[in-house]
Amino acid sequence: MKSLIRIVNEEDRQTVEWLVANVGAARVEAAVARLASGGRRPFVSALCRYLGAWPPAQRRGIAGESAHTAVGDLHLARIRQFLAQSNAAKLRAG
Repeated sequence: MKSLIRIVNEEDRQTVEWLVANVGAARVEAAVARLASGGRRPFVSALCRYLGAWPPAQRRGIAGESAHTAVGDLHLARIRQFLAQSNAAKLRAG
């Protein structure tokens, strides 16, 4: 069955294992058969959507998100500052 699913990384592999354990192997196999009917291997996310089941958030992903969010917020603040200065200069000139 796993050879019929497009598993890209370790998180995908763990998600498939979680689906089998929590939704049931029979439902997962039926969903894979239905989604792979066109000859294409479905992504794990498509399988989750089809089954309406998502594994709990990974703890390691949550810890790393705060650092990425802080960097993103800093960049957004700089962009807003730049746009505000540019807009003010246009208003003075016009």
